[in-house]
Amino acid sequence: MEKVLVVDDEPMIRSMMDHALTMRGYSVTEAETVAEALTLVEEEEEKFDALVTDYNLEDGTGFDLMRVIRSQERETPVILMTGSMKITRQDSFRKGFSAYFHKPFSCIELGRKLDRLLGK
Repeated sequence: MEKVLVVDDEPMIRSMMDHALTMRGYSVTEAETVAEALTLVEEEEEKFDALVTDYNLEDGTGFDLMRVIRSQERETPVILMTGSMKITRQDSFRKGFSAYFHKPFSCIELGRKLDRLLGK
């Protein structure tokens, strides 16, 4: 079972994504902040297969999180989700994200994208 880390500061969004991705057969772990996510990534015995992160978080950005993960030479797919109009799909790909979703979005589409990225 593929493991996905979902990072968002809104509990309702984390819960909704947890439910939707669990129903698709993923094992989901939730984090609220960049710091919490990085702690989970460091402590995790089995690496996460993918990360889904909001861009604007309480203690940084999804880009901050992805930059640390990439500096550890992890090729984990990182999917960006954002409600901000400041970052575009093109910006997200230039920054190295694997996929981009603008809020609100369909959890079904997110699940399909994860399936494709992980070869399911």
